[in-house]
Amino acid sequence: MDEPVVLQTGPEQFQVLLGGGRRIEATLAHHSRRGLGLHGVPPVQVATEMVRFLLERNDLPEAGPVVLAAAAGRYPEFVEEIRARLG
Repeated sequence: MDEPVVLQTGPEQFQVLLGGGRRIEATLAHHSRRGLGLHGVPPVQVATEMVRFLLERNDLPEAGPVVLAAAAGRYPEFVEEIRARLG
């Protein structure tokens, strides 16, 4: 699997570039980062780890927009794992 490239395009907006020219628009709200206790971590770094988490589980949709923090509702380990990756 190729590593995703995540570019911040706005305060809460990101473009995810994947292999084969695939692009997905994603959002990560400021309050979601704060809720994870990651308010001091650059937003693009948080978004990148969330994208990697979803790719590892084959759970990144083919098209966006994707609300990255929504994965917390699908995966009980999401919050703890993202914090561990960035802590």
